[in-house]
Formats: sequence, C-alpha cells, structure tokens
Amino acid sequence: MASSSGQAGTPRAAAPYAVRFSDDRLRQVRRAVAGWAVQAGLRGQRAGDFVLAVHEIATNAVRHGSPVARLVLQIVGGTAVQAEVRDGGQWPPGPPAAPAPGRGGRGLQLVRRVCDEVTIRRGAGGSTVILRMSLPGQDAARSPG
Repeated sequence: MASSSGQAGTPRAAAPYAVRFSDDRLRQVRRAVAGWAVQAGLRGQRAGDFVLAVHEIATNAVRHGSPVARLVLQIVGGTAVQAEVRDGGQWPPGPPAAPAPGRGGRGLQLVRRVCDEVTIRRGAGGSTVILRMSLPGQDAARSPG
C-alpha cells in the first residue's frame, strides 16, 4: 500500500480534523488527538507531548472558558502540526497569574515547555490558543507564546 505522500516509509499526511466538544467528551478528544498526531508524523515522546498539551488547553477551554469549545488540528506548511482551541470565555487582563500552591494551574507553563510555539488570542468573542510543534526533521523555532 502506497502512502499518500508518494514516498515509501514516510507518514501519510493527516487530514485536517475539527470537532466541537464539552467537558464530558475530553477523553474522546484526547484519543482522537493521539491518533491524528501519529498519522501526522509525530512519534514517541513528541507525540505524547503534543497530546498532553492539546488536552491541557482543551480542558481549560471547557472548564474555564465556555461549556463548548472547538478544536482544529492541521499540518501547516508541511513542517509542523497545529492545534487551535477556541472557546467563548474571557481571560482576565494582563498575563496569567501564578497558580496558588496546591491548586493546579501549571498547565500553560507545561504547554509552553513542550510546544515549539504557543499563541494566545483574547477577544470579545472568546479566546483562542494555537499550539505548534515541528514535525521530525524540521527546525523547531521555539516561541515563548
């Protein structure tokens, strides 16, 4: 069976994936992201880190943003995977506050550590977090977000 990229041994290009989800669908979203990440070409720890990062942002979206959020996964420029999570919530002005001891809240720090690029957009219509991770063999341009 030939891969869709036309080269033997290279992963198939993953089709864009989009889903609306709520808190009770986070487990299914996590499984879908894991399968998509491998299909897109991420492997091992890198795939696991991407799944963890997307899950963290998706969880925050429906627990702190709005009851329903949207996730879009795609390959951008043939060099990176991208997850975009949108919700209808509002972030407080200024940078995110440091978490209180024992109260969690370290997810965004973790996401910034494992992803190559993190962009947070806040607006009147809600919040969008975009995560990017370079595919194997691509130069990673790390961004603090």
